Amino acid sequence: MAVRLRYAAVLTTLATLVFVACGDDDGSVAEDTSDASSSTPTEQPTAEPTVGTYPPFEPDDYRFHLVVSCFCLGAGVPIKVTVADTDVVGAVYAADDHGRSGVNKGDPADKSFWVTINDIIDAANDTEAASVEVEWPPGQDYPSSVYVDKDEKMVDEEIGYGVSNVKVG
Repeated sequence: MAVRLRYAAVLTTLATLVFVACGDDDGSVAEDTSDASSSTPTEQPTAEPTVGTYPPFEPDDYRFHLVVSCFCLGAGVPIKVTVADTDVVGAVYAADDHGRSGVNKGDPADKSFWVTINDIIDAANDTEAASVEVEWPPGQDYPSSVYVDKDEKMVDEEIGYGVSNVKVG
């Protein structure tokens, strides 16, 4: 199991690096330049947060970048997610995938990847899972990554979420 956890952590880190490296021809990351403010810290987890105690993400309207690590098509391809009134209203791949899924930048993301930050926090709060690992930087109002192994006896049902570049508004 430790090997699978390390593999998932490495996969999430590599996917995040791929996303950061994905940019426009001038080297900048393709980004919505509207006048929305960045997320600012609100409530942070308790001093020693545990599964079941992570607080919800309060904003109703926001955008963020998501990288999902799982044994499924499209995994590891960065996704731009848009949330309005607490619901995902759009999710598109932010880069081409030259692997098995063959998705292209701008294609709609698979509906299974249409998740909100609160969906990810719900996964972090899954007290029934065999294993949950959460990275939640102090002062940040959302986790940077969540990894969930629902059943240690099952193979390939683990899932990880990498969250970055959250813009509220």
